[in-house]
Amino acid sequence: MAVRSFWQDIRYGLRVLGKNSGFTLIAVLTLALGIGANTAIFSILHQILLRSLPVHNPQELVLLKSPGPKTGHVWSDGDDSEIFSYPLYKGISRNTSVFNGVIARYQFAASFSDHGQTDRASGELVSGNYFETLGVRPALGRVLSPDDDQTPGAHPVIVLSYGYWTQHFGADPSILNRAVLVNNTEMTIVGVAQSGFTGVQVGQTPDLFVPLMMKAQMTPLRNGLDDWNDHWLAVLARLKSGVSRKQAEAGIAGEYRSLMEQQIAHVKNIDAKGREGYLNKKIALYDGSQGRTIIQRDSGGAIMALFAMVALVLLIACTNVANLLLAQGAARQREFTIRTAMGATRFRIIRQLIVESLLCAAAGGTFGLVLGIWLMNLLTRAVVNEAGIQGLVARVNTSILGFALGITLLSGLLFGLIPAWRVARATLTQTLKDQATNISAGPGHVRFRKFLVAGQVAFTLLLLIGASLFMRTLWNLRSQNLGIATDNLISFSVQPQLNGYKAERNVALLDQIRLRLAAVPGVRSAGSSEIALLTGTDMGTNITVEGRASVDKEDDHVNLDAVSANYFSTMQIPLLSGRELRESDAATSPKVAIINETMAKKYFANRNPLGLHFALGGGKVTPDIEVVGVVKDIQEDHVRAPHRPYFYLPYSQAGGLFAMTFYVRTQQDPLRVANDLRAAVKEQDANLPIYDLKTVSRVVDEDLFAERMVAGLSAMFGGLAAILAALGIYGVLAYLVLQRTREIGIRMALGARTADVRGLVYREVGIMIAAGAVVGLPAAYGLAHYIESMLFGVKAGYWPIYLISLGIICAVALAACYVPSRRATRIDPIVALRYE
Repeated sequence: MAVRSFWQDIRYGLRVLGKNSGFTLIAVLTLALGIGANTAIFSILHQILLRSLPVHNPQELVLLKSPGPKTGHVWSDGDDSEIFSYPLYKGISRNTSVFNGVIARYQFAASFSDHGQTDRASGELVSGNYFETLGVRPALGRVLSPDDDQTPGAHPVIVLSYGYWTQHFGADPSILNRAVLVNNTEMTIVGVAQSGFTGVQVGQTPDLFVPLMMKAQMTPLRNGLDDWNDHWLAVLARLKSGVSRKQAEAGIAGEYRSLMEQQIAHVKNIDAKGREGYLNKKIALYDGSQGRTIIQRDSGGAIMALFAMVALVLLIACTNVANLLLAQGAARQREFTIRTAMGATRFRIIRQLIVESLLCAAAGGTFGLVLGIWLMNLLTRAVVNEAGIQGLVARVNTSILGFALGITLLSGLLFGLIPAWRVARATLTQTLKDQATNISAGPGHVRFRKFLVAGQVAFTLLLLIGASLFMRTLWNLRSQNLGIATDNLISFSVQPQLNGYKAERNVALLDQIRLRLAAVPGVRSAGSSEIALLTGTDMGTNITVEGRASVDKEDDHVNLDAVSANYFSTMQIPLLSGRELRESDAATSPKVAIINETMAKKYFANRNPLGLHFALGGGKVTPDIEVVGVVKDIQEDHVRAPHRPYFYLPYSQAGGLFAMTFYVRTQQDPLRVANDLRAAVKEQDANLPIYDLKTVSRVVDEDLFAERMVAGLSAMFGGLAAILAALGIYGVLAYLVLQRTREIGIRMALGARTADVRGLVYREVGIMIAAGAVVGLPAAYGLAHYIESMLFGVKAGYWPIYLISLGIICAVALAACYVPSRRATRIDPIVALRYE
């Protein structure tokens, strides 16, 4: 009986929605926009912030960190505390009392050659127990084992990722035991990792896995296996069953202090303070179920801000539909009164209205999912191509479907429950009283609709102010003086040492490539730099400055880059004094360097730095590098990064070069000469892969991708919210004019002017705007303080933003009330006096 009654409600609800096709279409489209946008943003949020590693029992994994002092070489992608030396890792891995396995990994660039074709790939050096500890199985052949990781250079074997196997080899099973060249070393393919496993760090998708013992062959410029002061490994571990993170930290504390005592023996010139700092270092264990969370830390704030904004859009959409339902419910009040008189209970009426709301929400959710998939494809492609976050896919899985279903049901209940309750609670006497004058509902009904519109105004203000702050941030970053001219400038990178080039041959090849590039028709000049600009990469060292007393080691740390002759003129970096680097500044020539303005002010204060000297490192060193020039500061690693001390060496005097990025300034659109640049490199070495060929303008865009995405999407959400608010205001005002037709007619019959009638309408909208602003402006100020760390060049209390946003709301409201106010002034008093 109950099931049949429920199906009757569904059939009746479908007839009602079909009969009111205009209402249904508006409600479904409104919900589809909100649900679709939420689904698309959630797909990115889920893959980056929520998804666990696709390994066995990921909740047992922990990430190891050791905050505190480090000396020597430190490789890091954002958090030095997560990076360990190989001897330190081996010491930790011997602890079997709290760990079931300790793994280490290091990402490296790979030059992959097969059948005479050389491509660039992403490699990962991993410990022998990597796959075993994670519980990752082979899809083909075998994975690496501890036996592959015992003797340096003894096991040249690799395991391919499933994605690389399918894309590069067409899922060919015959690749097992095939010999290939990886970084000029012959390696044997022994297996393919299971499908879906892309490493232990979101955003990085290694193509091949290599034993740690092959470090010297894979990174020919630096071995580091025996160096306590070479920090390059990220370390994770699997806890023993029943052991908590706190217990594990306590269980390893004594052993770790012993390891620190061993490390101190390999630190030069350590004083009592430094010794105490090392001995006080502790191991801290963090949740490792998501692996290394570098991307989560860097982009989590932006993603959560977008998700909060798109949730507000859905809330505004639900408020709008609730307003429509209230109007429709008021129009159907006589129907419900009759049903009540015939014995229908309040619960049955509420259930009928909830069923209609859920049907409407289901239609909106269906169209919203289609829209969400389309938006998901656009967003995923943009994040992968421009932000460089690899491994994201635009795929609808159970999590996405579950989220879409959940917000669809929640939306249906959110916008349907309150209108249903208000309609059903009306008494028969009150309904008949309200209907006696042909008014669709009483004053309480209208007040509640005004309250909903005021809420829409408050939410819209939140979105508009947030969007304006992010747009202002993007504008400020775009207006930043980068210190270089980006027009008609193109760049690309090479890594010759991965193809077997030693130091002297490497420098000679780079010279030849640069001179050949400069001779390409349409090229004005060419220069090169070891560190690619605006990619977040940097390199640093301690220095000893002639005539300057050292304050402390951290104060003497500066960043450096190895560049070519003509680099500064090609980049159009202003030379403040001295000269640029020359072709004659060769490996056998006296050592020279150019410093930036910040370094000159910090290390050569009140002195002319030209002709003075400094040395790399500290202690008893002789300053032997002469400062020959000073240049303006430029944005080196990020557009929004502060200026830091930098010096620039001739790359011929820099020793081993891990890479080289060429910058070519052209007389026309640089993309027109891209193929000529490729050909110029091929002339020097046909097997040398070039990568990241792009204009510098695009490099800047990619560096600002997060800001561009947040500003663009927040502006879109703010605009959508303003449109929805306009629809809500229009609906309420149109209803008010209808409700007060008789009153307006009486006023006009008594001599009220058109302006007076318009004033009635404008007064109503003014009250709703004021009520929304009273709530929305303080809430927006609090939100702005919360996101202030994401802003640049603008503070949370920047009042013009608030005035502009309030002005937009007022303009939208005036536009929305134009038609209702015009309709009110055209009411015929004679007709209005007879209106019942």
